[in-house]
Amino acid sequence: MRIILLCIMTLCLGAPALAGQTLVLGYGGGTLSLSSLKVLREAYSRIGITVEAKRLPAARSLEMAEKGQVDGEVNRIRAIEEQYPRLMRIDVPVNRLEGVVMTCSTSLEHVSLEAIRKLHLGIKIGNRYAEMLTDGMPTVTRLPHEEKLMKLLLEGRLDALLVDRAWAEAEMAKPGMGCLRVNEPPLVVVPLYHYLNRRHAALVPLITAELRAMRESGEIDRILGTDR
Repeated sequence: MRIILLCIMTLCLGAPALAGQTLVLGYGGGTLSLSSLKVLREAYSRIGITVEAKRLPAARSLEMAEKGQVDGEVNRIRAIEEQYPRLMRIDVPVNRLEGVVMTCSTSLEHVSLEAIRKLHLGIKIGNRYAEMLTDGMPTVTRLPHEEKLMKLLLEGRLDALLVDRAWAEAEMAKPGMGCLRVNEPPLVVVPLYHYLNRRHAALVPLITAELRAMRESGEIDRILGTDR
C-alpha cells in the first residue's frame, strides 16, 4: 500500500510540470501509423501534452528516436528493442500490424514462409517484421519507399510485396489498381507499441495509465475503428 501511495504522489506531482510540453514523434506516414497517431494525440491531450509527427523513412526514424533527435516513435513492433536500447516501450498496444503478401494479377495457393521463399519479394527498409521474416531469403528487393516497390510490382519486376494490410488495402482502393490481390491469411499478426526516448522516462507511467484506461474503456478500438 505504501508503494502504491508513493507512485500516485509521484504521478500527481509530476503531471503539472509535464503539462504544456510538445512531443515530436517519428512515423512512416502510412494508414496504420496515422491511425495510431490519432490514439496517441488523444491520450497525450489528457495529460496536457501536444503531439506533433515527423514523417521520415522508417529506418531513419528509428535512428533519430534512438539518438533523441525526435522524442519517440508512433508505433513499432517489440523486435526493435535489441537494436535500439534507448527506446522505452509503452506497454499498452496502440494498434496491430497484419503483414500480408500482395500480388498483381496472380494469387498464391498457400501463404507461408516456404511459399514466398521462391518469389522475388519486395519489402520496405525499416519495416522490421518484414526484414526479420525475409532474412536469408535469396531474392528480396529492399527499398526505402513502398511507392517504388509498388511500381516494380505493377511492372512485373517483382512477384509480390510483404506489406502491412492497412497500406495494401489503401492501395487497392485507388483507381486502376484492379490487379492487386491480398493473399490470405496474413503471414504475421503482431501488436504495435508506442516508444519514447529514455530522456522522457518521467512520461512513461503517465501515458501508460492513459492508454490503459483508453484500452479498457474501448476508446482505442473506437478511434481505430473509424479508420478501418
